[in-house]
Amino acid sequence: MDKNTDKKTNPEVKETPKLPINPSMDEANKTAANVFNTQGEKAFLKHVFTDQETGRTMSYSEMRYRYG
Repeated sequence: MDKNTDKKTNPEVKETPKLPINPSMDEANKTAANVFNTQGEKAFLKHVFTDQETGRTMSYSEMRYRYG
């Protein structure tokens, strides 16, 4: 990792901001936000593009329909 972006050698590099979890969010969005907050962006993207019931990869339009 480039030392200008390495959090250990450059304390000015910030952590990824957390997504707020609002009590009025539906369960799918709460779960997706929790995945982002605990596992990071790559896991979040995999989660939202995967049908949680079947494991099938979803299209962009299917993901937007489910998560807004």
